[in-house]
Amino acid sequence: MFLEFNRRWTLGLVMLAVVIVLWVLSSFLISLIFENDAYRKPFFITYFNTAAFLLYLLPTGGTIWKNYITYGHWDVERELRREQEGERSVQDDMHSPLIPKDSEDESQKRLSLGDTIKLSAEFCIIWFLANFVTNASLMYTSVASQTILSSTSSFFTLFVGSLCNVESVNKAKVVGSLVSFMGIMLVTGSDSTHAFKLAENSEGVKTLLGNLLALAGALLYGVYSTLLKRRIRDENRVNMTLFFGFVGLFTLVLLWPVMVLLHYIGWETFQLPKTPTVITIVLFNCLITFISDYCWASAMLLTSPLTVTVGLSITIPFAMMGDFIFKHEPITFLYFIGAMLILGSFLIINRQSEEEFLQREEDGANNEVI
Repeated sequence: MFLEFNRRWTLGLVMLAVVIVLWVLSSFLISLIFENDAYRKPFFITYFNTAAFLLYLLPTGGTIWKNYITYGHWDVERELRREQEGERSVQDDMHSPLIPKDSEDESQKRLSLGDTIKLSAEFCIIWFLANFVTNASLMYTSVASQTILSSTSSFFTLFVGSLCNVESVNKAKVVGSLVSFMGIMLVTGSDSTHAFKLAENSEGVKTLLGNLLALAGALLYGVYSTLLKRRIRDENRVNMTLFFGFVGLFTLVLLWPVMVLLHYIGWETFQLPKTPTVITIVLFNCLITFISDYCWASAMLLTSPLTVTVGLSITIPFAMMGDFIFKHEPITFLYFIGAMLILGSFLIINRQSEEEFLQREEDGANNEVI
């Protein structure tokens, strides 16, 4: 059991590392089209990226179409259920032989197809709003301000997680969150040119709006990551491809009227990218989101919401290293101190969360024996 737990936790950290690399790459791509006003369409970019999750349903859709060609009829619900059960059988084979399958408690039962669809509908709205307001904040405030305010998601995750009994509040986690926030402030503040470039040229009201949007994105991130962990609890309880596929479907169907409304009132006029460079960036960024968000959800379910949230703060020193390599921007002593604080906070919270989850596994095993 302990080896299985360590394997799952390690896999979660590997997926988190993939997310960090991809999100840094995505940030550089988006900055290319936002900074020079080539394509400032945060709603459309978020809508396009999220709706692309519909591609996760293509394998199942292909099977349904094949059956229609062969037998002259299709049964969508049957194939979706078969997709769930097919993944379930593979995961059941990975269970420890010492634990009978019939001994699964309510918390380990797999979500039904209806529950998965319902969860996708609930999740897509919160997830879309979090990403949209975060992207939109970059139109009004500096990257440094947006980064600092987004880092408060670790506090929201800890607070909401404690309310939902997903995270326990203790001294180590509080200290780790504070250390992470201090490190982020030092790293971002070390790039003074980037930090104040937009602030000097922006109106006060717009800057305030951008900061509020960034703060709202951090709050929504803490809410949806914690609620997703609470609803699913274990990655074996849900078919992730179906889950994300329906997230894309609901986004495509439910949110297009909002895009029409934004175009009508003039907040964001609808316009497809025209130049080959912008088209390539938008498509490649969509591919990054397609892969990274799947890895993010898996990492969060394999570890804990707070571990992933604080771990994602590592994207900041990685991004500044990219600025140093590609944009030749200097790295100061504060950068190294801040980067070490961020890394240290991640190690503190990761170890604390791992010990808590391991203790829960031990308690659960003891209860089964009793």
